[in-house]
Amino acid sequence: MSLLKCISLSDGSVVSPPSASVVCLGNFDGVHLAHRALMQEALLLRKKNFPDAVCGVFCFSNPSSDYLSPAQPAHLSTLEQKAEIFAQIGMEYLFLTHFPDVQALTPAVFVKEILQNQCHCVAAVCGFNYRFGKSGGGNPETLQKLLDAPVSVQNEICLNGKTVSSTEIRRLLTDGQAEEAATLLTRPYSFTAEVVHGKSLGHTIGVPTVNQYFPQKMLIPRHGVYITDCKIDGKIYRGVSNVGVHPTVDNDARVNCETHLLDLSQDLYGKRIQICFLKFLRPEKKFDSLDALCKQLQADIRAAKSYLS
Repeated sequence: MSLLKCISLSDGSVVSPPSASVVCLGNFDGVHLAHRALMQEALLLRKKNFPDAVCGVFCFSNPSSDYLSPAQPAHLSTLEQKAEIFAQIGMEYLFLTHFPDVQALTPAVFVKEILQNQCHCVAAVCGFNYRFGKSGGGNPETLQKLLDAPVSVQNEICLNGKTVSSTEIRRLLTDGQAEEAATLLTRPYSFTAEVVHGKSLGHTIGVPTVNQYFPQKMLIPRHGVYITDCKIDGKIYRGVSNVGVHPTVDNDARVNCETHLLDLSQDLYGKRIQICFLKFLRPEKKFDSLDALCKQLQADIRAAKSYLS
């Protein structure tokens, strides 16, 4: 029985594995700068040595950290986002499996049964800190010995003295450093969710908003107000978004993202909207009155328009 699903990134359909593939290995949470370097290396390797092979990405339906880390780090991307970015970079297939299904495989069995027999791997690319197999017993050197095919190992990539990693990006986002995180991600951090009904307070104070909840397990950035891009039906609209619990009007609200669109006013309930965090403006604050809140919102809107101009 196959332990993995082969998905064509051109249309999302489940297909039979290709006869030969150059495979990128990793968790790819966020698909950041270093992950992109892996895939670019795979494209070069294929072009130079394996023109008849395809380029694919092997990863898990949920990151291995969901099962291995007691803290379970929040996700930087959904599987849907990952697949979309993989395709944009030039990957053709996604080799997808559930981590628990392969967790107990020894490195030797993983290489033979998964990479060779199911992915038909003729070359592989991984990061310098890649681990695989039971108890993480395999590393890049192990892979090179077992695969009997070329293995390209990506060295550590640093930016501003910091290793480019999902961990560092999480730190930046929880600190409100949206612009710095976007540099490592090569795009603004974002999430997509359905617009739901709120208390309609924004309409009553002249600043209508759309309300969304973050997808389960997705990272919630620092509470506060952000300048955002909002993608609706393929178009981008500018916005000001508040991440938090709106303490001025609620005592025990669930964390959400509430966005005022600068150049669009229409009923968006039920639509799925992507919110992209461009810049942190200020921390969330409890105001003494609705009038004080309204004045601050107008100041936030002016700051956003100035930034975006």
